[in-house]
Order: sequence, then structure tokens, then C-alpha cells
Amino acid sequence: MNWLTRIKKIGENIKFNIQKKFPSKKEQANSPWISCCSGPILKSEIFNDEQLNTCPKCQKHYPFNPTERFNHFYGKNNYQIINTPSPPDDMLNFPGYKEKLERGRKLTGQHCAVVVAKGTVEGLDIISFAIDSRFNGGSINSAAGEAIVAAYQRAIDDQATVVGWCEGGGQAMQESALSLHFMVKTVLAANTFKKNSGMPLINIYTNKCYGGITASFAGPSIADITLAEPSLVGFAGQAIVKNQTRENLPEGFQSSETLLDKGMCDGVYHRKEINKKIIGIIKLLLNKNSEVNSLKNEQTSEISIQTRVAS
Repeated sequence: MNWLTRIKKIGENIKFNIQKKFPSKKEQANSPWISCCSGPILKSEIFNDEQLNTCPKCQKHYPFNPTERFNHFYGKNNYQIINTPSPPDDMLNFPGYKEKLERGRKLTGQHCAVVVAKGTVEGLDIISFAIDSRFNGGSINSAAGEAIVAAYQRAIDDQATVVGWCEGGGQAMQESALSLHFMVKTVLAANTFKKNSGMPLINIYTNKCYGGITASFAGPSIADITLAEPSLVGFAGQAIVKNQTRENLPEGFQSSETLLDKGMCDGVYHRKEINKKIIGIIKLLLNKNSEVNSLKNEQTSEISIQTRVAS
């Protein structure tokens, strides 16, 4: 046994002992405990209908999958899932990508990271799309991009408001330019929706939102109103920025609260209250407020009377 073999064996022993000491990802997922602000806390205290996947002590917001999101926003059984296109998988034959897609589908029961739904909230027809970070980190591939485009098209057809719940790491690099071109296509779809429907478009940052997502359809200049749950929002991740700049990052760097302070976001709200804020804004934009409607009806009556007299 030469010295290289001995060093390799020592390294393998160290790796084995470290892995043995710390729980695996599977063990962590199956554990009833999770580590948060004050140390170990039961998952049942966070992941329930009352707390909505938020810590009762520090209010940290944990991921909310599309089903949980739609149930909370529309109400259970008060919405329908809209079928979206399924382009061919792995058109570039990227090594290991098909297996990665299959793992995402098995875990979520979805064919891509984006789910689209339609429902009615307080008399308002709303199309929502939500990104599921469990599916390959919420990366936007061709199928996910087509799902977002389909959401805007359905909203144009139905004259409905669009609400986008955005999170994830960006475009799926395994599809190279095929996924990158959806940065353009989703922005064009959003602008086409705004031009042809006259209905509001509201974007909400949730969880962690990075890369091509924030650089395209989730950008603050795209939506009419941009809101956020307490989350991290940026292009490159904090570790990458710190490594490239060789500087300590300022406190609150890339937080949704900093975006609000810098004018890149219109409001940051707890998950328990954000639905009410969204509906209130939509009603205001659509003149659904009772006082606004009264004034509008009076003006409409005057115009109708004048028209009849003129005729």
C-alpha cells in the first residue's frame, strides 16, 4: 500500500465518520423535528393550517407548495387546475436530466415546476401560477415556461386578473438556450396580457427567488404591483456575490424588506395577511370599492342622460 492509497483511505474514513455523525437528508425529512430560531422545534408546530408553514416564534416563512398555496388563496375545492403544455423532455440529451425530471415528478406529482389554477375570490376571477421549488429547485424549463405563458393566455381569454407566486433558482441550464429564451417569451406574454386585457397583474416573491426568474417575468418592472412574503430575492446567490466581490455583505442583503426600502417592491406581508392585501389591491384597481363604484355610477348615469337628450 503506497502513501497515496493510505491518504485516500484516511479521507474515506473521515467522510464516513462525518456522515455517520450527522443525519442524512432522508433522516432529516422523516424526523418530526426541524431546527429553527430557538433550536429544535416540532414540525407540527410550523406545518399546519393555522401557522401556514411559518414559525410561531421568529415568523420565518418555510416553502408553501402550489396545492397549499391555492387552498389558502382560493379556499379548498374552490379552484380548478389548468392543464398546460408538455414539450418533449431533454431535447439536448443532457446527462442525468431525464432522471432528475422523473425525481421531480415523483416527488410533486406534477409534470413541471409551475402549476396554474383558476378560481374566484370575493367575486373576482383570478388566474394564478405558482412555482414549486421541490421540483428541481423551481427551475424554469420549457414546460414550466409554457405553463406561465398558458396562464397569461387563459387570463386574456377569460378577462381575469393574474397573480404569480414566484420562487426558485432560475432557468434550467440542462436545456441551455431552450430555457433561456423563455425569459423573453414569459415577459412578452405578460406584456401582451397587460396590453390586451386591461386586467391587473400582481407578482409575489416567496421563499427564495433568484436567477432568470427575477430577471424576467418576476422582475419588479413587469407586474402592476409587486409584493413579497419575508423572503430572499436576487439574481446571483449571496455566497456567489460575496465570493466575487471579496467583501462582507451588508445586513439584510437581498431581503424582501431591503427591496421595499429601495423601491423595488410595493409591500412585504406575512403569509397570514397577504391574501387580504392582494384582494384589496385588485378591487381598488378594478374600481370594485363601493365608494368608487358609487361615483362611477353617478358619472355613468349623467353620460347616459346626456346621450338620450342629444339623440
